[in-house]
Amino acid sequence: MGKISEALEKSNFEYISVNEDKTVSDKAAGRKFVVNPVPSEDRTFSFESRKIDKNIVTISKPYGVEAEQFKKLRTSILFPASGKAPRSILVTSAVPGEGKSFMAANLAVSIAQNIDKHVLLMDCDLRLPTIHNCFGFERGPGLSEYLSGKESLDSLFLKSAVDKLTILPGGGPISNPSELLSSGQMAKLLNDVTARYSDRYIVVDSTPPRLTAETAAIARQVDGILLVVKHGTTKREHVVDLIDMLGKDKIIGVVLNQFNRQLSRYSYGSYYGK
Repeated sequence: MGKISEALEKSNFEYISVNEDKTVSDKAAGRKFVVNPVPSEDRTFSFESRKIDKNIVTISKPYGVEAEQFKKLRTSILFPASGKAPRSILVTSAVPGEGKSFMAANLAVSIAQNIDKHVLLMDCDLRLPTIHNCFGFERGPGLSEYLSGKESLDSLFLKSAVDKLTILPGGGPISNPSELLSSGQMAKLLNDVTARYSDRYIVVDSTPPRLTAETAAIARQVDGILLVVKHGTTKREHVVDLIDMLGKDKIIGVVLNQFNRQLSRYSYGSYYGK
């Protein structure tokens, strides 16, 4: 068994449980939810239980309308009409600020909440990594250190507060993210983590490919691409350019983010479609 598979195998144990003790205001909906992940007694990483981003709605509001949309998205991805689910999924957007990291994190949690599916959430936005913050971790070594040859992979995985969800954070700042993410080592990493286990899914958060070169390289290594579009903001021509750039055959769907459901007769706030 290779080093990558051994590291992933180790990361599947001693997860932190989630209990409902702490109340947090949800200003947008005028409601309150409770979330208080209890830290492990013997944890390897610095896990801040009170700092889980409330926008991880699949944790903070697991029975809410938004979390339900991620369940529907999960079903569409895991049980596609073609009959073959993508094992590795790249989540990206046309421009920054459209919610790709929010979408990647919540999708990863939703898949991991399924009974028999394990997930590796990889932060490949090495220019502005944010996934570690979403789950209450301080910024530390991650993918950039592994690709630079400074750290072994098994020392970089974070055990999240969600059972069966492992995180590979982006890591520290580097001067050559495009070169590292376009390297053969990165391609090998994606291939290895996807191929080793039939019950593991890989969710990759990456920079908008219209602005950086590395996402196009990663797109060639994954099974499917999920595009995030911000309602009322994203320009149609940007989406068309993005589809032309990445190739429509690999695009498994488009998610409409920040949709105002008050403007629609439908009762839910996001959209998934081919």
